[in-house]
Amino acid sequence: MTTLSRTQKAGNASTMLRPLSVYQADHQVKYLHLQAQLDTLEIQLQKFKQQQSPTVASRN
Repeated sequence: MTTLSRTQKAGNASTMLRPLSVYQADHQVKYLHLQAQLDTLEIQLQKFKQQQSPTVASRN
């Protein structure tokens, strides 16, 4: 599978497509996976805080 990226030629408004290396595509996949994990953990933390809030409020 080849991934393509748009680039501009120096001093010219025309664009051309150039293939990204597999290494770059692999890093992009890993980054997106880590970002999804971070989003999931953030949601879990918010739910945990919401569950803890009524407990703290009832003690006061």
